[in-house]
This record gives sequence, C-alpha cells and structure tokens, in this order.
Amino acid sequence: MSARRNAIFLPPRLRGLSLIELMIAMTLGLLLLSGLILVYLESRRQALLEAEGARLQQSGRYALSLLQHELTMAGFFGGWPEPGLLAADAGAPGCGGLAGWALAPEPALDLIADIQGEARRSVHGHDLGCLPTGSGAIAQATDVLVIKRSAAQATLENGAFAAGISAAEASQWYLRIGHGGAAWRYVGEGENFPAVDRAPASGVSYWEVYASIFFIRPWSQPGDGVPTLCVERLSANSVGPVECLVDGVEDLQLSIGIDSNGDGSAERFTDNPDAVELQRARTARVALLLRSLAPVPGHRRSLEEGDGGGLDQDGYLRRWFSGTVNLHNLNLPQPVQTL
Repeated sequence: MSARRNAIFLPPRLRGLSLIELMIAMTLGLLLLSGLILVYLESRRQALLEAEGARLQQSGRYALSLLQHELTMAGFFGGWPEPGLLAADAGAPGCGGLAGWALAPEPALDLIADIQGEARRSVHGHDLGCLPTGSGAIAQATDVLVIKRSAAQATLENGAFAAGISAAEASQWYLRIGHGGAAWRYVGEGENFPAVDRAPASGVSYWEVYASIFFIRPWSQPGDGVPTLCVERLSANSVGPVECLVDGVEDLQLSIGIDSNGDGSAERFTDNPDAVELQRARTARVALLLRSLAPVPGHRRSLEEGDGGGLDQDGYLRRWFSGTVNLHNLNLPQPVQTL
C-alpha cells in the first residue's frame, strides 16, 4: 500500500483536529476566559466599592463627631458664668478688619449659610476677612461654622497641672480664672504660668481657649479636586493658617433649633437663622456629605433610580451623615459685642 493511502486511512485517534473543530475549541476557550475576566473585574469592582464605602463610613463618623463636639462645647469658657463680660485684650488676634475678634467670646456660635462668591459676612454681621478668598477657596453653597470656646479640661487647676502635663503650651492663649475674676493670658515661647499661680492650692486655673472657623474647601492638595473639611484656628498672633481635617467632605449644612418662647427647648428648626434666632439656639443639626476620593467603576445611578443605590452619574460614591446635639453651653440671649 502506498504512503498516500496510509495517510488517508489512518485511524481517527491518530488524526489531528479539523479546522472547524479547532475553531469551536478556541471559541469555547475564549468564552471561558471571558467569563473568568468578568468575574475578576466584578470582584475587583466590589472590593473597590466596599473599600470606599468603609472609608466613607470612617471619615463621615469622625468628621461628624468632631463638629458635634465643637458645637456641644460652644460657649464654654472654663465654667465662667458670664464670659460675655470678659474684658477685651488689646493683643488678641483679629479676623480681617475685626480687631480682637478671636477673644471676643460673644457670639460663641456664628455661621455663614450657603456661602456665595466672595461674601464673608456672618449671621451676626461680622465680615470674616481672615477666611481665604479667590476662586476655589471655599466650596460654594456650603455653610461656614464659627465656634468659640475653651478646652473641656483645665491645663492648670488650683495650682496643679492636669495629668500628663508639666508646663504651659507654648504660644497659646489661656483664660485665667481665680480669686473671683477671669482674664485672658498669653503664654509665649519658652514661658510658663507665673510661679504664684503654680503653687499648690493657689485657687487659680488656666484653660486653653479656641476660636475656630470650619468650612469646606474644594481641594485638599492643589489641583486634586478632593473636597475637604478645613479649619482656621486661633494661633499665637493670628487666626490661621488653614488646616485641613478630613478629605472627601463635599458639603456641610447646619440647621439650628430655636427656642421661641424662652422655655429652654427648641420649638422649630431653621436652615437660615438671623442674629436674634441664633442667640436663641438650643440645638443644632449637622449634615455632612461625604464623597469617595476617586470615581469607582460600576453601575451609574440614573435620575429615575433616585437615591436607591449605585453610584452617581460622575462615578463617585456619596453618603450623607447627620446628627443633632444640644447646645448646653451657650449663654442665655444677651447683646452681642460690636467689633
């Protein structure tokens, strides 16, 4: 038998795949590979979504807790019953054209509702010129919160330092309370409280004092587009510089509970209080909108779906965090100091 006939009549198990069989096998292999790739991509998307969700949860809780604590402490000045009557200090830092603003204890709570453009005028009529200006300085249509208070614990109490503290904080403003009086004191670099005040049972206490302005900036680092909760605080001789606290905070909205009849309880809430209403504030509701730091791949929520789930149209994951606190430390309504 010739070699040609041997090649033609080989048993089937010795022959190779036909072209059609090879194409079918390749198609099935590609389908299986595509399925594996889709499973991997979906698993990766879910992992990214869960990671961003966890970050939002952590950041949202922290930012909300921080602002709730500040609001709860607003108006507390070492337990001194009449902080509004404290004498001004000529050396106290100002805010723009407001001389001595940082140590003017009233109003202890102020705000700018839905800030627009370059306007920096607060509800109490203060032009907060120490706030940053220019394009992208503060996120538009967000609220700006002003809090003045002292620390919750005295640095020096009746001549004794608090646990873990052995000296005054350098470049820090304090409220000195003792012997029936209270006054502002500044401790410079390398200085300490007077020896007579540090004597045992001196009857004198020192409390750190803070003036803080919280706002939303539309960027964390220049050009990154990450909205951030920032603050300007009272420092040695100024208010500032800007310190950013929590990345991904896109919006801050405040609603104030007003005591309309003087019974000490809030009867109604308003998002845009006037100066008189703000003096009657008894509770505050804080709402923060958190956004993922980067877009997350996946299903985009349509307008018809509302807030039911998925990502926003721009691919970012967003979530609101809110809470209500009582303003225990705000004084009863009294005239606001004119600066």
